[in-house]
Amino acid sequence: MAILVTSGRAALAAALKARAIHFAWGRGEPWWNTTGEVTAPFAGSPQSITLPHAPVAGVEVASSDGSIVYASPADYTWDALSGRITRVITGSIPAGATVKVTATYGRPDPGSGATALLDEVGRRVANSVEHVVPDENGLLQTADGNRWTISPVPTRHLYLSVLFEFAEAADQVIREMGIFINTVRAPGLPAALPYLAPGDILDPGTAFLIDRFAPIIRSPATRQGFTFVVTL
Repeated sequence: MAILVTSGRAALAAALKARAIHFAWGRGEPWWNTTGEVTAPFAGSPQSITLPHAPVAGVEVASSDGSIVYASPADYTWDALSGRITRVITGSIPAGATVKVTATYGRPDPGSGATALLDEVGRRVANSVEHVVPDENGLLQTADGNRWTISPVPTRHLYLSVLFEFAEAADQVIREMGIFINTVRAPGLPAALPYLAPGDILDPGTAFLIDRFAPIIRSPATRQGFTFVVTL
């Protein structure tokens, strides 16, 4: 069986480092990580209600006037992935009852076939792209708590970071981030322009990494940084 050896992985990382790399950020879907109420009747067979969004992180079902709070799984069951709530026929929810559902929504993970952000706001050239090695005393740190030191020779670990400036997307809520390779800017834009709005992009390039997270409410009083280590 053929094996991609460490030196080959380091060579791939070096090839990636040589490309134009941009960090893109976007709004995602406004319902991610929110709570909403739905009033609807149980219908069908088995009697169920399907929420407007999924995945779902939590559900509370009450009578339509809120005076009775039903229990799960005695009165109803719910499926996190589909957002479907099913009435239990031996429970205390009357057949065909209209109920008030309070749902806490999660956010779907990006699929491996994703090629773009759902709702991109803009993108910025990476501030730093460096080969690194794991080092518990290293000066570079990622969100997972790992520490790294810059390597003078290519390694399979590539450290990528960006710092968006104060005015960039200053009035937006950011829920997703992507790293793109070989973005082509529109004709006539200065080659040194670090931040590109969607209208400034002729070709978005190739999506390399997409991440989604709890909403970040941007403010013109702060810069916003992101850091990843990609291991090939």
